[in-house]
Amino acid sequence: MTILDLLSDTVYRDQAVKKLHPLVQNATEFPVETSQIHGLREIARQQPASVSDFATHQKERAERKHKIASETAQLKLEAEIDFWNLVENLCDASTSDWSVRKEGHAHLPEELREENIPEKRPGMIPEEQTHRNQLRKRQREWLNRWTNEHIPVFFQRFCTQCLYRKALIEMHQSSKEQ
Repeated sequence: MTILDLLSDTVYRDQAVKKLHPLVQNATEFPVETSQIHGLREIARQQPASVSDFATHQKERAERKHKIASETAQLKLEAEIDFWNLVENLCDASTSDWSVRKEGHAHLPEELREENIPEKRPGMIPEEQTHRNQLRKRQREWLNRWTNEHIPVFFQRFCTQCLYRKALIEMHQSSKEQ
């Protein structure tokens, strides 16, 4: 079993549930359409590095609609904006307590960890600078590979959880109407 399989079955599943729950726990409708969830899954599968850009685009679209929408429609659009903010944060290492990229930092090989890469300082000899630059380059390449392999797997889990929660919400609403 690879680290990817292990993370998919444990951490990624748990994080998908944990991160989505606060957004939908009291919702009467899911924040985004089924087609948007499928679009997110496809972007993650085909262009993993573009998921954050896709989420930003979707969020900006919802924000533009929010400005001209009625008060009732604004509430739904605010939930949609929150959803796309969540997706952005799940990709980025700097904005949230957990993200796929942060998970990558936790699994970096020892020699590529931040504390093992010498700081840039005045007076470094060329060999030290070259070594430092090579380590930085290898670190970036390793994290990019991680992102390209792990974003699709995480968002497969996340989108499955979204579809499940959407179905539960719709089922609950349907039973209330009867």
